Amino acid sequence: MLPKSDMEILSQEIIHDDGHYRLRTGLRVRYLRIPVGTFDDDTMCRPYLLIPKLLDLPDSPWTTMTISQDENGSLTSVISMDPLPEIRTAWHEQHVDVLTLKSTRRFRSGVHEVQYNDAPAIAKIACFEWEIRRIERETWAYSLLEDHQSQHPNESPIAPKFLAHLTENGRIMGLLLEKVDGESACADDLEHCETLLRRLHRDLGLVHGDVNRYNFLVDRVSGRSVRLVDFEHAEDFNESLARDELLSLPVELTEETGRGATVEMK
Repeated sequence: MLPKSDMEILSQEIIHDDGHYRLRTGLRVRYLRIPVGTFDDDTMCRPYLLIPKLLDLPDSPWTTMTISQDENGSLTSVISMDPLPEIRTAWHEQHVDVLTLKSTRRFRSGVHEVQYNDAPAIAKIACFEWEIRRIERETWAYSLLEDHQSQHPNESPIAPKFLAHLTENGRIMGLLLEKVDGESACADDLEHCETLLRRLHRDLGLVHGDVNRYNFLVDRVSGRSVRLVDFEHAEDFNESLARDELLSLPVELTEETGRGATVEMK
């Protein structure tokens, strides 16, 4: 059996009637599904309470387990060894096991600042299978961005540099990016943001899909150089969509509700 002393819940989310947990057991990561009501609410929401109450977990190559109560109220489990979904757009030569990265800041679920080669970097992962699609989309967009940059090395980059695919138990489920320092854009940055967005449309044949002000990072120290981030909604160029996101920029850059902002989590 797997020792509970070497378990850690890395991610958790309760959706509708199920709790979903990404669980590290030693050097492997496994996934639990626990219907709401199997344990009390506090236990379902607090990893330090949940782990001691789990059934003994077998030390075998299972990937997912459902823990529930049977008709008598006793805990029961069903395990699966089926492979988990993974990102298919594998184009970069560098692959890094996500468990080898030390997290230094957590911005939101699945987005961390980490240490990589003695420098800060940004790790973005699909914590659960339903998040694979958006990370797949962003990985695809970065393949185009990196290809364009390699062909035009003298141009200022549009986005942070892609450093590596992130893996978990060997499957690709995330991406590692250069950390770019900068401030969120504001109305005064409209010209620079519009120029960058037009480059994305014209040179890359991409529509960004979410041009909120927090997805433009402005380096005011170096003269307002701008980078775009968060390509989870990127699409192939469409003239109507491209026009719409350009026209939306003046409003997006004055938006003050915090929509799209990254909130650092403890």
